[in-house]
Amino acid sequence: MFGEAMYMFGNASGEGFGSLWLGSEGSISFRFGIWGADGDGTSSNYREFRNLVETLEGMGDNLKGNEVFLFTDNSVSEAVSFKGSSNSEALFHLVVRLYKLEMTHMCKIELVHVAGTRMIRQGTDGLSQGDMYEGIMKGESMFSFIPLHLNAFARSDTLEGWIGSWAGGC
Repeated sequence: MFGEAMYMFGNASGEGFGSLWLGSEGSISFRFGIWGADGDGTSSNYREFRNLVETLEGMGDNLKGNEVFLFTDNSVSEAVSFKGSSNSEALFHLVVRLYKLEMTHMCKIELVHVAGTRMIRQGTDGLSQGDMYEGIMKGESMFSFIPLHLNAFARSDTLEGWIGSWAGGC
C-alpha cells in the first residue's frame, strides 16, 4: 500500500537533460542542465537513465511511501528497470541505484515508455534543451499528457482493427 501517486517525466537530449514532476500539492518542480565531462563518451541510453535516477535521488524523502510513475521516451531505460539488470555495467549500476531508492524510501518506481512526440508536447524534451516554455511549463495540465485512465482501445483508433486483421476478425 502506497501513500500517493507521483508523476514525473525525464529526458536527455544531446548535451542536456531535464526532468519535470508534479508535487504533492499540485506544484510543478523541475531540474535541468548540461552534461559536464562526466557525460563525455557515454551512450545516450546511459545519459537518459542517469538523468532519471539522479532526479529521483535528488527528491529523497519526498519519495517516501509513494508510487512514482516515471515517463520516458527511452525504451532501454524502461527495459533495464523492468528486467532489473543490464549487460552494460554502467546501466547495471544505475539499476542498482534505482532499486536502492525503492528500498531506502519504501516506494515503488514504475518506468513507463511514452512516445517522443508526447515528450515534446509535454515539455520535458524542450526542457532538456533549455526551453522552459512548453507543455506543463506554460500551464498545461500534467494529466493531459498521461492518460492512464484510458484503455488501449480508447487511446488508439486503429488498434482494434489491427488485432482483428491477424486474429481472424475476433
